Amino acid sequence: MPNSLFIEQHDDGIAFYINGDLQFDTADEAIYHEYLVIPAIALASKRFPQTQLRVLICGGGDGLAARDVLGFTQIQKIDLVDYNPEVLELATTVFKPYNLGSLEEDKVTVYTQEAFEFASQQPNDYYHVIICDFTYPHSSDDTRIYSREWFQELHRLLIPSGVICTNGVSPENRKTGFWCLYQTLLSADLTVKPLHLTIPSFSDHGYGNWGFFLASPQVIRRDEIETLEFPDNLHSLTHSQLLKAFVFESAIAESRHEVIIHTLDSPQLFYYLLNSTSKQEYLDLQSDTSIDFLDIEEQVTAKIGESDLLDLESVAKFWIENIYSNPTAQENLPDINRYLPVRHRYHSQNMTSAWLANIKELLAEIDIKQLLNSLLARAQELPPQIASDLKRLTDKINSNQPLAKLPPQTLEFIAMLSVTLLMANLVAPDSVFAKGFYSGSSSSTSSGSYVSDDGSFGKKFTGFVLTSIAGIWLSSLFSRPKDE
Repeated sequence: MPNSLFIEQHDDGIAFYINGDLQFDTADEAIYHEYLVIPAIALASKRFPQTQLRVLICGGGDGLAARDVLGFTQIQKIDLVDYNPEVLELATTVFKPYNLGSLEEDKVTVYTQEAFEFASQQPNDYYHVIICDFTYPHSSDDTRIYSREWFQELHRLLIPSGVICTNGVSPENRKTGFWCLYQTLLSADLTVKPLHLTIPSFSDHGYGNWGFFLASPQVIRRDEIETLEFPDNLHSLTHSQLLKAFVFESAIAESRHEVIIHTLDSPQLFYYLLNSTSKQEYLDLQSDTSIDFLDIEEQVTAKIGESDLLDLESVAKFWIENIYSNPTAQENLPDINRYLPVRHRYHSQNMTSAWLANIKELLAEIDIKQLLNSLLARAQELPPQIASDLKRLTDKINSNQPLAKLPPQTLEFIAMLSVTLLMANLVAPDSVFAKGFYSGSSSSTSSGSYVSDDGSFGKKFTGFVLTSIAGIWLSSLFSRPKDE
């Protein structure tokens, strides 16, 4: 999908958006870029004294990170790779007063290429510093450059005792996503120090405080960080503020052990970003105790997952294992997000919860027995196995038997069907079950018209009935009293 770029003019300069998401605001972009760049370059300068540093910037096509790298006299060369030629063009025109013409400096070589592809073509042990300045991921494909394989590739490119700094996500708004990245970096045999800070423009847009990760194959010691030498004339970063950035509230930091490592074969990050801790839950977790990550050295504690948590087959498998294989599962149901995870960036957990609450009231008015009997009357239009399963289901419902006592084959059928229909209905309700859509008329009439996808009443009726069955079942599971 092509990117939509938008530049907003304001009294303090400009704000730049990609697909509606703020990338930077010149009023406070120095906060973000100084924390992303300065500690990493300063640490490398300390570790490689009297050495001309080679730096790789992945992303950062606006030239602002490169500007801050060039503030160090030890820099020999900067390779900057960004896949978006439009952003790179803006860097040499509209953004030039802010990045100080960084991408036109002789030390800088720009590559218009995918970062993963570029990195795979570079030699081992070449860069002293690697800085990742990527946009926020909005699809599973976008998270490839946050995977274990990606960080292993960066490890390969890095000179031993070199430094990596990557932007993360908000530990406030995307807590599990933030710690998923932390564990993923650790799994690439890197020492990792998380840090977070407040960027006013990000907070104003509801993004929450922002996170970064400082990493290296060599242990990062407190005394190294405390004695870093910064360039003159920084806008925001100070030694005292940097030290505070490594301190996290214990209630937030403890969840770093509850996530799964993000890999290409078993992607997890996008699930965590979509199914995140709510703002209220974050506020409820706040405590007086804290953890200073400069004082601890951790090894990876998370495991690699077996599947994608957003994959329909994986969700159905979770249903079957937790509802039927575990005798106490229906008394202690896990988080609803594992049963109906958010699968689209414009959806939310609150939408799912509201949908579930409303569907119980709606479906209470449906005579499910009559619907099943009507559907079975048209069974010749269904595949034989589905017709057979529905017949068994109808018999059990007519005799008021609980679903947990249904035959395993029927239970698996219901689980697979329910997951597919419910999740599809949440993601794209107007394109599922041949429901049709409402379209404004272009003719002389002023009214809209309802347009059927294919005019098949049978498909609509079947989809409605099966959704009703799935909705009633799911609603009953999550509304059942614990003592039943």
